[in-house]
This record gives sequence, structure tokens and C-alpha cells, in this order.
Amino acid sequence: MVDFRFDIKPLFPQPIIKVASNLLPHTFRGDRRQCLDATSKMSEIIDQLGQLSAVSQGLSKPVTTAQRLRMSENQTIYLLADPDAGNNGLVTGLLKVGTKDLYLFDEKGQTRKMEQSPSILDFYVHESRQRAGLGKRLFETMLSEEQWTPLKCSVDRPSEKLLAFLGKHYGLVRTIPQANNFVLYEGFFNDSVNGSRNGHDDRKNGMHITNSPNTQLFGATYLGDEANKRIGRRDSNGQQQSSLLHQITQISPNGRYGAPRPTCSMAEVLNHYG
Repeated sequence: MVDFRFDIKPLFPQPIIKVASNLLPHTFRGDRRQCLDATSKMSEIIDQLGQLSAVSQGLSKPVTTAQRLRMSENQTIYLLADPDAGNNGLVTGLLKVGTKDLYLFDEKGQTRKMEQSPSILDFYVHESRQRAGLGKRLFETMLSEEQWTPLKCSVDRPSEKLLAFLGKHYGLVRTIPQANNFVLYEGFFNDSVNGSRNGHDDRKNGMHITNSPNTQLFGATYLGDEANKRIGRRDSNGQQQSSLLHQITQISPNGRYGAPRPTCSMAEVLNHYG
């Protein structure tokens, strides 16, 4: 539990609040002076909970700070408190979520670009309040507010406790190996709803997916804007025009193979002699 020097009750009219980049509770109502006071106190709460979360996970520095939240328009922090405990109330949990544009491997090892993918970024419940259902309550509130399902969430650098939590409460056990720090579970790519909401049709976006070793290492290939306009054209044999080959470039996933790479020389040779 985290006790602060100030009364948290005005900030927590309900046990769970959510905070966006303005560093104000979603329930906040007040004038400019009250706004400045609230953001100052909320920054202190977020920084202290973020530090405790980092210590709990054995991280060298926090992944959640008020400054980072202020700079992130697509992230939200859910805070859990017991406003009536102690002298000033106690903050007991934190859950940070957001959306990310990610290059991910599916179950077949094919690279997919997922736009605005729901992501779990940090999750912490104070050690003295764990195993009391508070983490499940906080997580369920987030799912309801964001209208997400656990299976469709990517998880950034999950701790062993978080992996156990997802397995226990949502049956998420079998993961899809990734080249980055995100964990996905089997079923993430199963239906078209996920693809249409988070990563538009790969063909329309010029994304060419293969199951080759290069795809598994370096990601999908991108055919370019001009190729998008001509993607529907075919020659008399029904094959794609070879003139598209010179536009093929590699788009690398996040991770160790994320460095930019030059245009494929083999494509240039084929185009020259085609």
C-alpha cells in the first residue's frame, strides 16, 4: 500500500480512476488552480507506483512515469485505491495500457503489421494487497472501459506474476514467439475483426507476407505506393508484372533486426533481365 502526504479522496471519488496524458483523473472537475494541484499530486502518485512496479519486476528503471504519460497521447493509466484506509487513503494498484503499431509473427511464422494493437504496458498491485481479487477487478475495469478482450492484447515485457495472472484468470498459456519484447497468445490472429480494427488488409497496404527465412528474420516486404496503384494489373499469363520487383524493399520488425536495409539487389537483377 502507498500512503501519501496529502488526502487522495478528492482524486478518487471512486476506487478505480483512469488518467490520460493530461494527468487528471477522468472524474476531475475544478478550476485552473485545482487543476494544477491535482496534476501535481497525480504525478507524485504515478511516479511512486511506477517505481514500486519496477522494483517488483526487478527493472533498473520504471517504465511508468508521469512524464512519459504526459508525452503519450495513446496511453492510459488505471489506478486502484482504498480512499477510506489510513489517514489519507491508500493507492494499491496500477495498470498502464495503450495502443502500438507492431510487426508481429503469427503462428505460422509469417510477419503481420498490426496497427493500433491493444497493449498491456505495466501492471502492479501492492504486495500487501495481492491475492485478494484486486488485480482482477482492476484488469476487468480496464477491459470494460477499453472494450478489449484479453486474447487480443499484446503484453510488453510481462513479469512472471503477470503471465501467471493471465493464465489463471483468462486461460492464456500458449504463446506465439516474437522477435521483440511483446508476448502474444495463440488466437490473437484468429479472426478478421482483429485484422480490420488493428491492421488493415495487408494486400491493400502493399504488404507481402511469405513464410521464408527472410520474412521470419527481417519482416514482410513492402511493394511501395506505385505498386499499390498497379497491384491489380496482370500480364497475359495472369502473373504479376515483373516491373514491380524493383520497388520491393524490406520493412523490418522491431527488435534486433530492426535496422534499415537497402533495396533487394536480386529484384533489380530480375527486373533488368526480365
